[in-house]
Amino acid sequence: MGSHFESCERLLEPLRKLLGIRQLALQRAQHGNELSTSGTGLLSELVHGGESRASELAHNRVVDTSVVSRQLGQLEQEGLIERRPDPTDRRVSLLRATERGRAALEERERQKARWLSEVVLSEWDESRLTELDGLLRALSDDLLTASRQLLTNPEDAAKEGNR
Repeated sequence: MGSHFESCERLLEPLRKLLGIRQLALQRAQHGNELSTSGTGLLSELVHGGESRASELAHNRVVDTSVVSRQLGQLEQEGLIERRPDPTDRRVSLLRATERGRAALEERERQKARWLSEVVLSEWDESRLTELDGLLRALSDDLLTASRQLLTNPEDAAKEGNR
């Protein structure tokens, strides 16, 4: 039996594989869906997180605002998001998903769930799926909490990176 650190180190391999497989799932779900792969993440943030400024979306995705602006422009042109002036600062726009955008994202999620259900996890019973759901939710919550702490304490992040 290894140490806690060694156990965590072993987790890196399946996590890397999951991230790689994520791209495949996105590509499969793209077939027949009007929503582009690059716009899925931004639209999802607006659907699940509510209205946001472009600068906040860029910050959350750790990309340059110009990258987000191009993607948002495409989503807006496709009628998947809309803008309105920010009531606290009229120079800035707030972005939100339209009903068409919500429907497109919902269809994308259904396609991914169908792929998981029929192709990937078809042999798993409900109790195993429930256990996996709980573990993945706990891991993602803990990772999100840790990443927020690093973002609010950049000095700590620099120290962690040098270890």
